[in-house]
Amino acid sequence: MFQKRKITAATLAAALAAAPVSFAVAQQSPSADVPATDAPQTMTAPEATAPEAPVFEDAQIEAFAAAVMEITEIRDQYAAELQSVEEETEQQALIEEANAEMRTAIEDTEGLTFDDYMAINRAASMDQELNQRIAQRLQEMQTEDAG
Repeated sequence: MFQKRKITAATLAAALAAAPVSFAVAQQSPSADVPATDAPQTMTAPEATAPEAPVFEDAQIEAFAAAVMEITEIRDQYAAELQSVEEETEQQALIEEANAEMRTAIEDTEGLTFDDYMAINRAASMDQELNQRIAQRLQEMQTEDAG
């Protein structure tokens, strides 16, 4: 078993900031084919058009935090392996293997689907209160594991 790494709130915030939120933003961006003159001249307040933030129950946060712990271990294992590989094709294969293992870890987490994981991840990257709830639960889990 791999030694558990301490996950701090700052580490979690950094990990969540690197989440695939850019994909969602790219999907909402205007197409490069649309001329700039077609863009609206006035912008509405984001609060007026933003959908209501989802509410996640404690059980979902618990499952998400458990998945984050597993993913952290997997990521650390593969990061060490990647450092010793020089061939780009081997690196790519190792990255794909790591991604598959991380996805499996998420899907094997009781009470959590991959879509749930991604939804919580996206929401936490934009919601400081949710991010803090997750960070607190991760710290509690680490304390439980250490004790």
